[in-house]
Formats: sequence, structure tokens, C-alpha cells
Amino acid sequence: MLGIEDTVAKGNDGNFLQHSVEVAIACHLVGDSAGGRLHIALTHGMAPYEACGPLPNGQARDLLAEAFESARNGPRKREAPIVTAYRATKASLDHYPNTGELLAAVIGRDRLSGGITENDADKHAALQEAWSRSNVTPVAGSWRGEVYPHGVLRCPASLQSPWLFSADPMTYHEDGYADENQLYRADIERLSDVLKDFIDSGQPGVAALFVYAVQPEARPRFWRFASELADRTGAVDTSSWVTHQGGNRNLAALLCSPSVLRPTWLPRGVRFGR
Repeated sequence: MLGIEDTVAKGNDGNFLQHSVEVAIACHLVGDSAGGRLHIALTHGMAPYEACGPLPNGQARDLLAEAFESARNGPRKREAPIVTAYRATKASLDHYPNTGELLAAVIGRDRLSGGITENDADKHAALQEAWSRSNVTPVAGSWRGEVYPHGVLRCPASLQSPWLFSADPMTYHEDGYADENQLYRADIERLSDVLKDFIDSGQPGVAALFVYAVQPEARPRFWRFASELADRTGAVDTSSWVTHQGGNRNLAALLCSPSVLRPTWLPRGVRFGR
């Protein structure tokens, strides 16, 4: 979650896009790491588990439902990492895990470090309990206050592991600004600053930005924002998406340290490109 306004798990293919991409990238990064550790910076805390809200008519859920169905069966060779994570967390629409729980399930809670921001007091308390015996620090408040030096979302000065920075604002706006659950062009300076440190660390990693229900005319603006962010930070940018509702799409912009993602990383059902 980003900012001050509350959000809940939606139980649609936007959840599948975000979490299947995050888990696939995390497994890829840790698989290439001798120490098997991952540093995370998650702007969208949520509670460890939440019930999904009602699904409006017309929103896509097929990919999520298919992954749930696969997770109800026994493990299979070369199954998608998200299916493994859903099985381990006993994921369902009434018991939907956040990113941290999914990563803990496939990587190991003791192999994760970093920070999570969450502004809801009850959800933050639940996060503190979940991560109390770990090297991950949940902080109450907006992500925007934690990307500056000494913030929990900042790259450590001597980072020694791969990293994943992940944000899921509701959508993107060119104009205006508020410290809430949206992403604005006005955020580009703070994001450039924090992501450049991660890229410059020399450790492999990915910054993932997810936005949802984006209308056709708005998509090019978000992709331009992501491309400019990549140019400013020295990252390699790539893009993927899934259908949301009607002609709208859920989008993922991925800003990678050089040569991180192989062409085969993309989760099944997630489409490459813009």
C-alpha cells in the first residue's frame, strides 16, 4: 500500500499480476545468490493476511482462480513459484497473503532483510508481530517518509545481497500531488534518489511498480514515467500487464539492474510489453 488512504486485497488478476511477478523475481534473484538472501523494500504493507473485498462485475479473476486451483493440488515439477507460495500460505479469497508472507514462504523469513511501510495501525501491529524475530522492520506511515537516508526503504550502505523494491499505488497521475495511495509524476525525484542507490550498489535487483485499472489513454503516460525513471537511475526497464476490466489493464513496470531478468522469467498468463 502507498500513502495515507487504506486499501484491501481485491481478489482479482491485479493481485495475481503483482504477486506472481514479485515471487518469480525473488526466486530468480535468490537462485542466483550464493548466500540465498534477499533484501526487500515494500511500500505496500497490508496485514499479513486479509479477506478480499467483493469483486465488481467484469473484473478479471481467471488467472488468480487458476493459480488457487493449482495450489490445491500437490506440488509439481517446474510449477510456477506463485503456486508454491499460495499453497504454502493456504491462500484463498478469505485468507489472502501479502507480499511479505508470500516471499517468506518461498525464500524463508530468516533469509529476508529490509523494511515495510504500512499506515493502518492495526495492520502495522500485525506486521510487527509477523516480523518480530526477523531482519525486516515494519514502520507505521507513508513510504514517502522512508525512502530518504536512514529510512527503512533505503538501500543499506553495504548491501551484500540481491534486492527487490516493490510499490503498488492504485494508479498513476501526471498532475497534482497528495501523500496517499496514488503515484504522481511529482514522486519521480524521490523514487530516482532511492532507486539509484540500489542500482549503484552493484547487487542484482529489481524495482517493481504496479498500477491498476489503467485506461488506454493513460497507459503511455505511465510508461513514459517508468522509462524516465530508468534513464535517471541507470536501470534497464521492461514491462508487463494483464487485463483488468473492459479495455483497462493492470500494469507492471520493472526497473532492473543490468542483465538480471532472463526472457523465461515471466509468469504464465502475464503478458510481456506495453
